[in-house]
Amino acid sequence: MPTTKVETPLADPLFEREVAKRLSFWWRRQGVDINHVITRFADLPGDRVFSGPFPLAGAGGDPAELFAVVTCVVSHDRDPAFRREYARTVRAALGARIPADRVFLSFEPTDPADHFAPGDTWAEPSEEIL
Repeated sequence: MPTTKVETPLADPLFEREVAKRLSFWWRRQGVDINHVITRFADLPGDRVFSGPFPLAGAGGDPAELFAVVTCVVSHDRDPAFRREYARTVRAALGARIPADRVFLSFEPTDPADHFAPGDTWAEPSEEIL
């Protein structure tokens, strides 16, 4: 279940939906069911993120100061070329509003067996718990 978390001071539900749609469709082209693709957004005030001692954005909300810190959780089986391609896709999806040179992206490779979706059998109570 690939998960992309975008932290940014930009809060725009229409933009967020468009980004989620673009990322989901990219994953679908890779053979992943889009119902298993998670994209989440979190508010990250620019005056709370620093590059060295300098805040990435001031309190004024200047569009030139927009940025995004993105964490992508993907299968540990995905090779570096795949991850680079997805990084380019994320940057392009955010690029309508956030400058490419202000997108900070990292990957957290994970074992897919460690992801538990709501409809999976793990969600059913076992007798041990009851």
